[in-house]
Amino acid sequence: EKLKSWIARFPHSVNPSIFTDLYLLYSLNTERFLAHRHAFHLFRLIISLHLIQKKLLYSLSCLPDQRQLEIRWIPTSLVFPFTTKPVLGCLIGFNMLSRFELFDEENILLSLQKHLPQLKLVEESPYCHTSQHKNLKLFYFEIEEKSGSIFSIIKPDVLKESIREKIKISIQSLTPTIFMKLNEEEHYKHIITLSQEIRSLQDQPQVYITLEQQTEKEIIFRIILVYISPFHNFPLKKWFFNCTFVHERTLTVKHVDGHPVEAHVFCLHLPREASILRSNGALDFYAARKNISNLIRTAIGEFRDYNGGIIIQQQDLLGGFFKHFPECASSDPELIETFFYAIVPVEKQVVLSQDILSKLFIHFLENRHSDFPKNAAYVLDTYPHDSHLFLIVYGEHVSIKPILSELLQELHSTSKDIAYAFIDTPKGLFLSGVFLDHDPAIIGPFLHKLKQALDRWQEKRREELVLRIGMEHPMVSLDPRIAGDTVSGNMLKLLFEGLTRFDQNGNIENAVAESIAVSPDLREYVFKLRSSFWNDGSSVSAHDFVYAWKKILAPDFETTFAHLFYPIKNAREVKEGALQMDALGIQAIDDFTLKVELINPTAYFLQLLALPIYSPVNRLIDEQCPQWPYQSGKSYPCNGPFQLKMNEPCQGYQLVKNPLYWNGRNLNVDQITMTIINPAHAIQALQRGELDWIGNPMGDWYPFFNNAKEEKVVTFRSSGASWCMFNTIAYPFHHVKLRQAFAYAIQRSKIIEKAYLPLEAAYSPLLPHLRQSNCPAFPEYDLMKAQQLFQEALRELNITKESLSPVSLVFQEKGIREYTAKCLQEQFQECFGIECELKPLSRPAYFDKMASGDFQMGLALWTSLVDDPSYTLNAFKSPYEGINFGKWEHLDFQRALKMSEQVANPFQRSCSLIKAEEILCDQMPIVPLYYQPTQLLVKKELQVSYRLPCGPFCFEKSFIPN
Repeated sequence: EKLKSWIARFPHSVNPSIFTDLYLLYSLNTERFLAHRHAFHLFRLIISLHLIQKKLLYSLSCLPDQRQLEIRWIPTSLVFPFTTKPVLGCLIGFNMLSRFELFDEENILLSLQKHLPQLKLVEESPYCHTSQHKNLKLFYFEIEEKSGSIFSIIKPDVLKESIREKIKISIQSLTPTIFMKLNEEEHYKHIITLSQEIRSLQDQPQVYITLEQQTEKEIIFRIILVYISPFHNFPLKKWFFNCTFVHERTLTVKHVDGHPVEAHVFCLHLPREASILRSNGALDFYAARKNISNLIRTAIGEFRDYNGGIIIQQQDLLGGFFKHFPECASSDPELIETFFYAIVPVEKQVVLSQDILSKLFIHFLENRHSDFPKNAAYVLDTYPHDSHLFLIVYGEHVSIKPILSELLQELHSTSKDIAYAFIDTPKGLFLSGVFLDHDPAIIGPFLHKLKQALDRWQEKRREELVLRIGMEHPMVSLDPRIAGDTVSGNMLKLLFEGLTRFDQNGNIENAVAESIAVSPDLREYVFKLRSSFWNDGSSVSAHDFVYAWKKILAPDFETTFAHLFYPIKNAREVKEGALQMDALGIQAIDDFTLKVELINPTAYFLQLLALPIYSPVNRLIDEQCPQWPYQSGKSYPCNGPFQLKMNEPCQGYQLVKNPLYWNGRNLNVDQITMTIINPAHAIQALQRGELDWIGNPMGDWYPFFNNAKEEKVVTFRSSGASWCMFNTIAYPFHHVKLRQAFAYAIQRSKIIEKAYLPLEAAYSPLLPHLRQSNCPAFPEYDLMKAQQLFQEALRELNITKESLSPVSLVFQEKGIREYTAKCLQEQFQECFGIECELKPLSRPAYFDKMASGDFQMGLALWTSLVDDPSYTLNAFKSPYEGINFGKWEHLDFQRALKMSEQVANPFQRSCSLIKAEEILCDQMPIVPLYYQPTQLLVKKELQVSYRLPCGPFCFEKSFIPN
């Protein structure tokens, strides 16, 4: 009940998908878990799960290649029959960067125990939430004080700060193991080597220790022990404690003064526990090896660690390093270890002097908290000390690392005496290095070359223009043969290019077609294709167009936009199964020549070719990998100005320039990100500078957008027509007089008066610039006429007003449609005294309900894809057209449209179209309400390319001036 109230109060932040999270929580947890926790606590947990997922998805759409982590602490109490116990709940959410990663409650516990020994995990509290988004991981667990005391108010904040980075680095890589066992020859080689070190009875036992394997439960070391056999033989197994001893073999290798020298090969299994793990859950090899050494020493006494000399030197240097920085060692020991083990070449971890190591670290610490200079993407500093030169470079983006690595590799080939470490921090990437032999003849040119490379990198970063767009709804599909809605069309035009396209003035120009030849009767088109390529490097051919179009017209291929192909000869008959595909008027004459035959001259055919649904499809990939619309990179074949770098329908999409696009030089934008985000969060992101564009066409316009002060409102008027549609084959609106009565009851002026968008009254289904006359075609509000027609309809239907009420109105939830629905509800109540039941639905549910005919009235926004009146009128030509949800048909209307198609004279064509419009206005399967503008909110510095009355936005022509 509380979740329902939150959805009602905060519809932009919480949506009904939260109930899926609720059902999962109750399904996956034990009765004991649920019984000991208040309903209010579970409510807070579910809300937190929901909001963390949304926040992560938004962050990922902006920074898809980076680790995102959210932590929320929830203080609560466990409920028992006679008492309560204070605990602290922790919810952790993050994204998986690779499928070879592991993070579970055991890692969390180890991290907590390592740094907060006074805490312990509450039994049965860990809960792993199965997110609907495949790359998100969410964990919940509870901790308590071992003493049972109550957590202070400050403690959650302290815990959050101290554990955030610890948890971030505790996500373990599970790269598939490539492991080769030590072969028998190697065993004997080590045994012989060790046996040669024993020459007298006084020599110490010789031991060779190697890490054999580690699993999720234990660490396994292989031991080769060579020593003089004692007088009293005893099984070694009995002398090893706190580990598992696994014997492999024992053999006598030689004799010294009559005493046998024995070699024992065995494994010691250590339990995987906090004492031998680092805070990130990774194995602390040196602590584990030291543990093994102590176990061997306890069993046999002092021995010589044959292969531990270098390790001991390394650990001595690390120990001294810790002593030089006592404050850092107590507050952040991981930083010291991470820095030390990042030093390359690896041998420098043994031979580097303590003084140089300390200075290297000091310069890193000094720069770690410094700010970047204004308008700089990197910092380069040098610090001379005696004969050494220390170098610090840090950049705001990880893309700086390949440049630094390449130059250091070149330098290493000429100067061997260097040491450096790369450290990745939340601020950026650091390079901390030292030239141990400061030779100006080598170092000077290197620093000059480094500065030039970094300047080029910085300039390239500055030149990259990224357009960040807030997207309210995910795409219907990224397959151009299926998606024909406005949102999908605007995206697909960035990814695909057909034979023609709209220019910025609304005129049609050649695209993939280099030339177009049209027959004198305007029924035959021959297209010569230019040399263009798919983003994988293969050529776009005429066969790709034929393949895609024939797929759409196959009777078993489901798409609501096949009617757009019906001007082509026999297209309708092929789609309906009346003719074979061979009869279709489409032919690839050769790889670069395409011939299309039409039934009749079609004035807007070249405009149709510019629509995404007429795009080519890479036939070879579609046959081999039909799931390609869900892929990205070269696995998503496209031939447009951009290609997909990220394809996550629940998060967003990232588009980058397609280097193989034939006209790529004319693009103003280098990258476009489309982030799925609700409107309330979108305007906040715009004001924080995280987005550049919200509102239309990738989302709706909301009243609170009008309150923005620092941003710019861009409006393109009369871009779409809002209709009220009737189901003309179902009771009660199958009766024409009832439809007419409701049309006369609508007061457009009242709807427009209080709207939060600049609407214009619409009296025709056509956009204003396509009308032949300024006279209203649909009637204006007339109360007496509406009530008269209503009473006549009731008598002819033989029903009463009470039996009719309520009627229902379906619409897409939120935005201007919800406002319009409430206006109509009030007007129908005032005029007829009947109830109008409003049914707001999500975008997919709305289209499903309308397409299935399961409605009485519905609100629709019509956007004309073609700048010609026949395109809109043809939507009502047949009850089988995809957009004709009301299934209306009229013989005279069909004759008028057919006549307009058959005549070549423009005047005669216009007369036929006007006749068709008059019939549509009289029969009223729809009632036009208003023309709706395209309105968007953008950053002030963004220049938006002009929006045509028809066709998609030119996102690639918009830009942010320098």
